[in-house]
Amino acid sequence: MAVVALTSARGAPGVTTTALAMAMLWPRPVVLIEADVAGSSSILAGYLRGTVPPDRGLVSLAVAHRRGVLDEKFYDQTIALIEDRVRLVPGLVNAQQAASMDKLWSPLSIVLANLERTGTDVIVDAGRLGMRHGPMPLLRSADAVLLVTRTTLPAVSAARARVNVLRDDLVELGQGDDTLAMLLVGEGQPYRAREIHSALGVPVLASMAWDQAASDSLSVGAPYGRRFAAAPLFRSTRVVIGAVHELIERHRTRLAPAAESLMEEHTYG
Repeated sequence: MAVVALTSARGAPGVTTTALAMAMLWPRPVVLIEADVAGSSSILAGYLRGTVPPDRGLVSLAVAHRRGVLDEKFYDQTIALIEDRVRLVPGLVNAQQAASMDKLWSPLSIVLANLERTGTDVIVDAGRLGMRHGPMPLLRSADAVLLVTRTTLPAVSAARARVNVLRDDLVELGQGDDTLAMLLVGEGQPYRAREIHSALGVPVLASMAWDQAASDSLSVGAPYGRRFAAAPLFRSTRVVIGAVHELIERHRTRLAPAAESLMEEHTYG
């Protein structure tokens, strides 16, 4: 595994909740990056209910980059969500800080890609597509890019307006459009995966269950009860994680012949 980026075309289809659920169930150590430039850490204010001060995160990483110590200071700007297995890089405190991110995204993408060598994976909450100062370099370097959408007509229409631009960007500047897939939230409300695939021309990876109670526990820290781990949201998250593994494996299998060809040219050319 490596870097997985989640984004949306509009509104709030559940990108942060989905990213947090995936991180909590991820099979290896993982760092969750809140890269939404809209401002304010949803996880600090929601899941953690304001119990952790906003004194670490992306802005401090931008400062570390300017000082030439991004690699060394990266883990200093994370907080533990589940012991050391799941760590969080909190997002911006406010949207006015977004401009300071422009020079951070590309070097940060290199740091994140290198974490795999230490046995750590990365999940990026990239927020909404098309935002000024947004984290496009993180999407371009990701091993999987999941466009998260509800299944209503306005949501699918918004995704359709954005998906071709995203796909072209990944082909021209990223790792290729085989890293891209749709992730549905609440399939069948009213449209199903087959219909959305037909409308958008992008594979549907999987669907997250519409589970308001479990979602509230992640997004606003609401109490859930003893059967939290058995919630439909988490059952569907396990399916999503398995599908992400398969997507990345297919992508890397495609890249392998090209990498071998380059190595042969370097060796014998």
